[in-house]
Formats: sequence, structure tokens, C-alpha cells
Amino acid sequence: MSILGGSVLTAMAEGLRGRDLPSLRTALETELGLPIGGSDEAETFLDRCARIPGALHALGDRLDEDFREQLRAVPVPLLLPAERRRLLALTAQAAHLPVAGPYRAAVGPAGPDRPAGGTASELLPHLEGLLRPPEQPPPLLAFVAALAAEAGAQLRAGLRAWLEEHLARTGAPADWLAALTPGAGRGSRTILVLRIERDRLDEGFLLWAWVQGEDGAPGIALAAAETVIAEADLPAEVDRRLATVLAAHASDPNDVAVECILPKALGNLPVDQWPVGPRFGAEPLPLGARHPVVLRSWERAADPALRANWSRKSKRLRAHGHLSDPKAVFFLDRPEPDLAALGAQLAEEPRICFMQEFPPREEPSLAADELGVALSMGLPVAVWCRPGYDPRAAGRLDEILEVSSVAELPGLVLRLRREAARAPGGESHPGTHLALLWDESGRRPEEPAPRWRPPGQAGERR
Repeated sequence: MSILGGSVLTAMAEGLRGRDLPSLRTALETELGLPIGGSDEAETFLDRCARIPGALHALGDRLDEDFREQLRAVPVPLLLPAERRRLLALTAQAAHLPVAGPYRAAVGPAGPDRPAGGTASELLPHLEGLLRPPEQPPPLLAFVAALAAEAGAQLRAGLRAWLEEHLARTGAPADWLAALTPGAGRGSRTILVLRIERDRLDEGFLLWAWVQGEDGAPGIALAAAETVIAEADLPAEVDRRLATVLAAHASDPNDVAVECILPKALGNLPVDQWPVGPRFGAEPLPLGARHPVVLRSWERAADPALRANWSRKSKRLRAHGHLSDPKAVFFLDRPEPDLAALGAQLAEEPRICFMQEFPPREEPSLAADELGVALSMGLPVAVWCRPGYDPRAAGRLDEILEVSSVAELPGLVLRLRREAARAPGGESHPGTHLALLWDESGRRPEEPAPRWRPPGQAGERR
């Protein structure tokens, strides 16, 4: 029995009467790179096309509007011919990008294997006809979104624009664009949470570590700041805790993220650059190149007076962070002498992300510098350059981080960090120097046992 409804199949078969089916088959096989086979009877030909991803859609492009009307009754996303041509032109520019990751993100862990050697353009016919549950975006759209996350600024903007226009045309559910935007979390990852502070005598650091899921369930304690740790020993300590998470708490080692809660005075601590790997039998690699690493603000978790602005701006991030909005990001390439005026600008409704091309001051007061003002105003996302970043050599930060939406930042920063880890002389690569704060108030990483304490007053020295 056909996988198409009988009445639809019959109507479409009627539309093929008298057409040169062998020529149509040859044209489709050439376009798709797949054999269609079957007899020259219209019903059999249609049934074969229905079983080959993309074939019905390519067939519809060659027939008249009445036939395409019949195809719209088939529960498979149908691109308009002009849409497909534009998408093919965009993916042709992505020939240099890796496609294995985006393909797997599109079809899921249990989906069909990727055709050997397929480029982004060659994969489109295979993806266009694949089905997912009706509440999930189709694999083709998921592939386009994942490919955009790997692309440079201009191509990424083009792919995202194509995606938004397609979703608008088809009346897709409002939350699909958010679901198709690589962001800081997806609700299923295992999170290693680190909290790092200076000890009260300023002779080293205290580290708390716990593991939890994004579902908000209570965490499991891994370390409780029992001893003072020298700065040079912090990477090995984090390596130890990560190895525990990978061995005992994560079902998929590729689905582990790291959140580090820091007071502002430690904002330049290069957590994402600490080498990890030896503890779980791997070559040393920067933590931020192995896993997504974001910072969170200690002050906002500890001070209730900061939460009203934080909550308001976090709601804006959840509702609009995946949309294109040039006013969402505020960028500074040099220190701002009038911090009060800066605060007024950051308080404006569209602002949810703050970027500065220079390191923040290593002072505890939020009133001391630009980053502190951004934290006070509640902006949930911030990016800054740690010491050693040279825009003359690496490029302007706002150009390197040119994104269509704020929600794309975590994926872009992760890509830059991985590029820096692979690049010869990676010290000059911008990915080596970027700090990313992603501090949305909807899910706070509460530690399992002791609650927040003022920095420098927690833990006892031994």
C-alpha cells in the first residue's frame, strides 16, 4: 500500500496522464543523485517518488500548479521552487564547512546515516522529505540552522534570513525559530557547575563543583572548597571534576556544558583556556574547546536587589533572543567615562547583550566599571576580551562576533575557541581571549548543600 493517502495518490496520478514519465524519471534521478526505478505506470512512479526524500518536491517543480496543489496535501514540508534555488545557492557557499555535525543534529541520533561524501547542497534532497514528529521542526530546517552556526557572518546571516522567511511563509509554530537557534541550553545537557572565589587571605582560590541537569533537578556535589588551591593548580582540579562527570554522570560526553560562577573581580580568569583531558585519558585541550563554557555572575545570585532588572532582561532574552535585532547588542571599543549615562543606555528595553573590547577591572564593586554597570542593569549576556587581545591583529570584536541574533553567540564563541585550539600560534586568535557570560535568571545553578556566601568568607584553610 502506498505511503500516500489513496485519494491524493489517485488525483496526482491523474495529473501525470499522458506525460513522458521516463524523461521525468531521468531528470529527477540526475537532480537527486538517487535511483527511482519502478514501472512507467503513474501510480507506481508516484509511490516510488514518495519513498525517496526530496523526489516528490523536485517532481512538483516540473509540473503545473494543479499538481503542486495535490502535493500540498502530503504531510512533508514543501519548498517553493524559488526557495529551493536560493537555498541551493547559499549552501553552495558552504562547501568548505563540515556537515557531519549539522546532519546528525538534523536527523537525530537514530536517523539515517549521511550519504558518503555528501556536501551541504547534495544533502538537501535527502533531508527535504524526511519526517519528524509534527511538534518538531523538519530535519531540513534543523540542518540549515545547524549549518548557519558553523558559517561565517555573511553566510550565517543569509541562511538565517532564509530560515525566518520560510517559517513566516508556512505559518510554522512561533517557537520553532527559537528551537532552531543554537543557544546556551536545550534542556537535556549535563552541566558541570564550578564556583570559584579567592580565599579570605588572598593566598589562592576556593572551588566548589557540582553536577546537575538543565531540568532544574537538585545537583550532586563533587567538591566543597575544603582547601585553598593555587591558581596554577586550578586546571588540574577542574580536569579531575570533569573526569568524574564524564565517567559517572553524563550519558553522552558530547552533551556536557560547563557553567562557572565568578565574582566580577575574577572576570578575567581564563577558565575556558585551562587544559583538560589527562584525567580521562585524552590529550590536553582547552576546556572551552572541548565543551561549551559560559560564566555566571556571583553578585546577581547573591544580591536580591539586583534581581528585578535581571529578571526583566532575562524575560526579554527568552522572548526575543533568537530574533534579529541590532539594538539588542551594545558594543564598546574603549572605556566609557560616564558610567551613569552608560547605565541609562543599557537599561533600554531592547538591550540584552553587552560587549566590550577590553578587560574589565578586577575590582569587586559593580559601580567601578562598564561590566559592573551591565550586570547591575540586568543584561543576561556579556562578552569581553581578556588581557592579551589585540584588535589590530585579531580584528574588531563586533565584527568577529557579528551575529544575526544574541542566541547565536554561544555557538559562535565555541567555534572560535575550537579554531584557536587548532590554529598554529593560537595565542593571537580571538577565540583564546573571549569571555562569555550567559546568565539567564530562569534557571539558577543552586549548589546542592551550602548556599551563597560573600566571596572570600567561605571555606577554611588547612
